[in-house]
Amino acid sequence: MPNPRLEALFARTKSGIKPGLEVMEQLVEALGNPERAFLCVHIAGTNGKGSVSAMVASMLEELGLKVGLFTSPHLIRVNERIRIQGEDVSDDLLLAQLDRIEEVEAGLERPPTFFETLTALAFLCFRESGVQIAVLETGLGGRLDSTNVVQPLVTGITRIDLDHQEFLGDTLPLIAGEKAGILKPGRPAVFGAQQADALGVLQARAEEVSAPVWDASQRVSLSGRKVDLDGQQVVVSTPDVEVGKVRLPLLGGYQMENLATAVTLMEAIADALHLDLSPDLFKNGLAKTQWTARGQVLSQEPPVLLDVAHNPGGASALVAMLQEVFGRKAKGVWVWSALADKDPAGFLKVIQPHVAELFCVPLDNPRGISVEELCAVAESLGIPAEAMDVEEAKELLPQKAASADFGCIAGSVYLAGAWLADTSLDPGERIR
Repeated sequence: MPNPRLEALFARTKSGIKPGLEVMEQLVEALGNPERAFLCVHIAGTNGKGSVSAMVASMLEELGLKVGLFTSPHLIRVNERIRIQGEDVSDDLLLAQLDRIEEVEAGLERPPTFFETLTALAFLCFRESGVQIAVLETGLGGRLDSTNVVQPLVTGITRIDLDHQEFLGDTLPLIAGEKAGILKPGRPAVFGAQQADALGVLQARAEEVSAPVWDASQRVSLSGRKVDLDGQQVVVSTPDVEVGKVRLPLLGGYQMENLATAVTLMEAIADALHLDLSPDLFKNGLAKTQWTARGQVLSQEPPVLLDVAHNPGGASALVAMLQEVFGRKAKGVWVWSALADKDPAGFLKVIQPHVAELFCVPLDNPRGISVEELCAVAESLGIPAEAMDVEEAKELLPQKAASADFGCIAGSVYLAGAWLADTSLDPGERIR
C-alpha cells in the first residue's frame, strides 16, 4: 500500500505554484531557521544548473566536508531531491522532519506548497544530519523561489534561456532579472556562459549589490577533449591552478560549459573559505560526479543511453552527443514518449535523421500523450512507429539496439523515472 504520509506530501501539489517568499520566510522562522545551520552554495539558471550542482557537491565532498545537495525534479522517489554525502535521504529522516513542518504550518498565512515543503524539508534534514555545506538548486526562477531565503556563501547562475515564461517573463532580460534575484550583497557571483542580453542584466544586478563577479567563460580554459562511452576527458586550467586531465562521466558537449562553471564555483568557494585547492581535488571530485538520466549509459554492449531531453533544444543537444560518440550518420532504436504541453513534433523533427526504429510508450501521468497519438505524430513525419508499454520496450530494446548503432530512451523525465523504477515499489513511492 502507498505510504499515507507520502500521499499527504504529494497532495500539496494540488495547490500549484505560488511564487513569493512570505510563507517560506514564516515557515523557516517557525522551524528555528534551519537554513542558517550550514553554509550554502545557491545555483540558478535555465540549462545545466542540476549538472553544475552535482559536480560542485562531488568536489566539496573531496574536501572532507559533510555535503548536502538539493535538486529537482526527482525521477523515481522524492528522496532523490535531498541527498547527504551522495545518498538519498532516508524515509525515517524525511518523515520525521515532515512532522515538524505539520506542527507549525497552522500558524502560517496559508499551507506551504509542495516545493516550499520540500525546501524546508531539505533545510531540516541538513541541519539534523550535521551538514556543513549544502548545494541548493533553485526550482523556478530565483528571486521568488523558495530557496531564496538563504544567505549563500557563493551564488552561481548557469546559462539562461527562454523557459517558464508564464512565471518569469517572455524575454531574456526579464528572465535574467528573475534569476539574478539570488545575488546577495557582497557575496561572490559566478556566471556561466551567457547570451549578451542576459549577461548585461546579471552584471548590472551584481554591481547594484556589490557582488564580486567570477566569469566562468573567461576564467576556465578547456582543451584536448576526447569522448567515449565512459564519458569525456579534457585538460582544465585556470589562472590559479593547472588542473590537467580531467575525466567527467557525463556525456554531451554542453557539459563542458557546465564543467567550467562548476570549476569556477569551486574556486570562488575556496577563496571565500581561504582554502587551497589541489589538482587532485578537481580530478577526483569531477570523476565521481553522479547525475542520473543525463546522457546516462545504461549498457555498452549494446550501447543504450537514457536522457531526459523533452523539447527541441534538448533533442538537439542529445543528437549532438550521440553523433560525437557514434558518428554523424548514426541511427538508433528510440523509446519515446511526451507530455501534452511539450512539442512532440518538434522533438521528432530533430531526431528524425537518426531514427532506425521508434517505440512509442505511454506515461503514467494525466498529461501524457496517448501512444496512439504519439504514433500518429511520428507517422505524419514519415517515421514508422510501434506502440508498446514500457516493460515491453525494456525487453525488446537490447536486442534491437544490437543491430543498430545505439539504443536511446528520451522524451520525458517521467519516462526516465519509469525506465529506472523498480516495479516492486508501491506506486505511491514512485515518481509523481
